[in-house]
Amino acid sequence: MTDTAHHGRTDLDTKRLARRMRLYYTQDGLWDLFIGASAIASGILMKVEMAALIGVVLVAAGGLVLALRPRITFPRAGYARFRSSSVSRNAGAAVAAMVAGAVLVLMTVRTGLGALIDTHLPVWAGLAIGGLVGLMGWSFGASRFIAYGAFILLGMAAHQWGDVPMWLAVTVAGIVITACGLVVLYLFLTDNPKVDADGIA
Repeated sequence: MTDTAHHGRTDLDTKRLARRMRLYYTQDGLWDLFIGASAIASGILMKVEMAALIGVVLVAAGGLVLALRPRITFPRAGYARFRSSSVSRNAGAAVAAMVAGAVLVLMTVRTGLGALIDTHLPVWAGLAIGGLVGLMGWSFGASRFIAYGAFILLGMAAHQWGDVPMWLAVTVAGIVITACGLVVLYLFLTDNPKVDADGIA
């Protein structure tokens, strides 16, 4: 095999691996459904005054995603686990988040920002959760997660300034995100046929 042919084969294999990695992380729609279903469940638990169980729901939903991966994602994206192709970008995002958190804490202590946070706690909570969701999407190149973060923030803003009950704002945001996730899952299933254990379609 010539060097040119070998180089071309290597490029092809690298592109296939990168595509599988993207499918594995975000393109199957399962994490979309995790966020949406968690928001819906959280809203319902708030309504029935059982918000203490939200953590249990998040753990259960995360476990369900991991359980569904071998049935939905692996047979289509391959059976190998992949590291992120943009480690530096992910590390940069984590550092930026930690720096932003440290700055916020410092401002709270030094400037009396705590009173402002208490007054607008729902918006700050929406900003924190929405920002985390958006950061996750940015890290893995899935821009729709930034929109999900915006939905969450808008829901909290509607509660803060529009007198919308928090449980309703969270539930509606969850319904929108879940609907988007179902579309992503449908497109994933229709666009990606199952492959065998060697990763061959």
